Amino acid sequence: MEFDQSIEEYLCEKRNKMLKEFSRVLPSNELLFDRWEKAKLLKCGENTTIYDSSVIMGNIKVGANVWIGPFTVIEGINGIVTIGDFCHISSGVQIVTHDSVEYVLTGGKAEFKKGDIHIANNSYIGGMSIITKGVSIGNHCVIGANSLVNMNIPDFTIAHGTPIRIVGKVIVDEEKVRFEY
Repeated sequence: MEFDQSIEEYLCEKRNKMLKEFSRVLPSNELLFDRWEKAKLLKCGENTTIYDSSVIMGNIKVGANVWIGPFTVIEGINGIVTIGDFCHISSGVQIVTHDSVEYVLTGGKAEFKKGDIHIANNSYIGGMSIITKGVSIGNHCVIGANSLVNMNIPDFTIAHGTPIRIVGKVIVDEEKVRFEY
């Protein structure tokens, strides 16, 4: 498939500008669509960004100053997904309000499980993590990369693993943060 030369020139110009200003080279779709505009379209809070490569479905409520990284999936079709203010949802995270495993394994006889997901304020979700139905993550939490979050995580907690386990505490004192393991 050949593209019109003007499209190629436009993308090259955008790519070079991004490289010069931010030292990054992004996929073409990220150069074409503004991530702040995507967040506004979804009625997210002020100064929130959502990469174009992210898939957002259903009933989601996202606060202010949230960063949702590339290749993230947030599925709010079977429940409500709420993300508080000042959260970072890293690249490749999946947030899913349903679980169809038992339903599929029983040929539709078992219940299709559903549940809301809540991520409170000032929490960090590490890349490639999966957050399952019915989970709540508290304020000021750190979820390590590649974690399977299948239980509630209390405020000021560090947790990681598959399945998730609590490994430490977050201590916030004014502008300083300490981690205790």
